[in-house]
Amino acid sequence: MRFIEKIHNLMIGLFGFIRRVVARHAARPDSLPDMPVKKDELPAPEAPVIVRQYEEHPSEAYMELKYRFRDIGRMAAIAETMGRDFLTAMPEGAWRARLGQIGFLHRRMHEDMTGDDMKRLFDRASDHLEKNAGDWDEWDQANLREMQEKYRLNAPLDAEMIEKRARLSYEGRRRHRDALANDDWPEARAFLSSVVDMNRQVAEKRCKTSGGNVLYQSLMAEYMPGISLTDVEDWFGETGKSFKSLLPKIMERQAAEAPPHDIRDFYPAKAQMWLNHALLEAIGFDFRRGGLYETGHNPVEGGTPDDTRLVIKNVDINDFMDSMKSALHEGGHGIYIQGLPRKTWKYQPVGQDMGAAVQESQALIIEMIIARTRDFFDFLSPRVEGLFHGMHNPVLGAENLHKIKTRVRPSALRKKADEVTYFFHVQHRFNLERDLIEGRLKVADLPEAWDAQMQDILGIRPETMREGCLQDVHWFVGKFGYFPSYAVGHMMAAQLFEKIRKDMPDIRSHIRAGDFQPVTSWLGQHIHAKGRLLPIGALVEQATGKALSPEALVRHIESRYLKTA
Repeated sequence: MRFIEKIHNLMIGLFGFIRRVVARHAARPDSLPDMPVKKDELPAPEAPVIVRQYEEHPSEAYMELKYRFRDIGRMAAIAETMGRDFLTAMPEGAWRARLGQIGFLHRRMHEDMTGDDMKRLFDRASDHLEKNAGDWDEWDQANLREMQEKYRLNAPLDAEMIEKRARLSYEGRRRHRDALANDDWPEARAFLSSVVDMNRQVAEKRCKTSGGNVLYQSLMAEYMPGISLTDVEDWFGETGKSFKSLLPKIMERQAAEAPPHDIRDFYPAKAQMWLNHALLEAIGFDFRRGGLYETGHNPVEGGTPDDTRLVIKNVDINDFMDSMKSALHEGGHGIYIQGLPRKTWKYQPVGQDMGAAVQESQALIIEMIIARTRDFFDFLSPRVEGLFHGMHNPVLGAENLHKIKTRVRPSALRKKADEVTYFFHVQHRFNLERDLIEGRLKVADLPEAWDAQMQDILGIRPETMREGCLQDVHWFVGKFGYFPSYAVGHMMAAQLFEKIRKDMPDIRSHIRAGDFQPVTSWLGQHIHAKGRLLPIGALVEQATGKALSPEALVRHIESRYLKTA
């Protein structure tokens, strides 16, 4: 009888979860009630939304700038959608034509953003702001600031360089896919050399215009505006010192415990994707304005708040945790994109995301902070037991799933890394890409430098190029300066979640129940809806009451891995 009761309760929980997901997915703003509703019971109409993008402003120059950046934003949205199609549905034979289309759009955006009269418009708008400050609220001021920042980054570059850079970026996805499949370093080396040269030229032109002398800083500014290279180096030094001290203690403690059961088994691809969709619904991703797709390339978030395309690697039928991790990570990006102030500032710079560090913080707070708690697996375990027909299977138990996701063990692969050693992978890549751009390391010497540093940092030497310098897509697509955003994003995620726990002492019970709405709402209010209103440092300080620092991340690691049971 007890066994039958357990099955009965399990199925009730599973079907209840399905009903909630279906209900959320079926809810539409234009859906009609099944039963007549009295007039006085109807919900009050929403207050009209003022579309700030078109709102009249006393500065004619600023109004002209808003219209121009609206059209630039529209072209960027088209390019984003074409880029997601490049990774998913595009016919294989269309890739060269698509490179030309995407390159052309980036060229046009650049020409419109850096036209001859743009500086005059900026000068007039800035002059109006100085003389008529009362006409400008904080959002208008931030929008003008972000317009000027985009102009500053792009004005030193010519249209041909922008077009070539865009083409190389998307071609790099194919080149990386093929090099990874064939473990082909000679072919990869030639292409990587051209990408490094291109990005060094970009950095040199920016430094020449600004008077700066640190090439890497000018590229990092694309991903972490307002954060200096000195800040990043200090944070890496402080965090690295703490993590080097914690890592052997964590590994020693886990060595004394029974290891987790091996997760590998057969998990049907359709069932995995159903689980991924359901979990994204649960964290607040709106499938009416987005989608989840598989690709043979690397995972990537993207799109716009109205059309958010999340792309994950084709699922591994032997390990559902792999695709689930990727879906939750991209889902964190997705709810950030969808939460931006699209109704009021659509296409305007102030309505866009705050860059890669904040983007990664939103992905990591879901995938690495929340989805590795024991509370999350208490919620997940009975669902996957039913979904994969494994009731009472110890592999799918909450304790085992939690053990798997919190097992600390050095690995050659960044994507397979645990939460602690992940930091060292990022630090490793940061050191190498900085040296590549600054000319201290040649592309031809990258494999040897990669392997030597991995041996030094984690005591591991990759056995193949796939496990070494070919494993990441970032350099192939020209994202030099992006890697530090993972470490800064992890710091930020820990600091945000520490504040969430203080604001909501019962958050653990919500996670155990699969109710992620309190977290999503808090992030929406304090991060997503802010767009680019505030610089990164001010955004974090306003949300948490503290300056951005590694302290919360170190406390989080100590608490999760070394606290007394």
